[in-house]
Amino acid sequence: MNSEHIIERYGNLMKLESLISMDEKILPNTFVLEAPEPFPGFFGYYNEVPVDAKPLYVYFVLKHLYTLEEVTRAWLKIRTHFPAVNMHAAAGTVNIYNDLYHVLRIRHLDTYDQIAQLQELFIKEGFELAKKPSHKIEAQAIIRIKKFFILKEIDHGIYLDMTEKDHGYIVIPKLLSWKEFDDITHQVKNNWEKSNFDAAIGHFHNNFEITDMIRIYNPTLSLNYLQEIKAKYLARIK
Repeated sequence: MNSEHIIERYGNLMKLESLISMDEKILPNTFVLEAPEPFPGFFGYYNEVPVDAKPLYVYFVLKHLYTLEEVTRAWLKIRTHFPAVNMHAAAGTVNIYNDLYHVLRIRHLDTYDQIAQLQELFIKEGFELAKKPSHKIEAQAIIRIKKFFILKEIDHGIYLDMTEKDHGYIVIPKLLSWKEFDDITHQVKNNWEKSNFDAAIGHFHNNFEITDMIRIYNPTLSLNYLQEIKAKYLARIK
């Protein structure tokens, strides 16, 4: 498909994820969360075989909210320290036990040893990191990430992510509450033989409007699969 079909949009994603607080490979007395299995049931997200020594998604908990401009400007400077690494930082929130935390989500790290270095670089850019809580956290969390999307439209209302492999997006006709999205996703998974996928809900901005969508992750993603799953969701969205 021609490059004219590649678009860049700003928006967010929200999903349920299991997080645990980290005790090692971080700066002393700082609060860092890890998602050891960001796509439950799928292994080897970065590689063809599972690996144990590479962090997948890491969240630096912050003392307070930072603006998109502050995060973007800091990251433009920080990423120059890792020219050979495709890591990325995005701002967001994590809700655990009804407590809301402002976070930086870091993905595509090469090693756990990069975590403390990244923390130090963000501190140099004026970011204040939250202190480690008194108790170990291991819980389900609702995560909302603010991010830019680079998308390729492969069918009407169906997109592929050009920066994250095996990620696709299906446009839906209206905003769903988290409960509505969760209920419909369970209905689709329980009534379809191809239910081996991970889903998140979100939106992106376009021409002063909002396009609601669902992100689908599957390591064997295809146009046909996205067309089928879009039909399954649309049949249940009232």
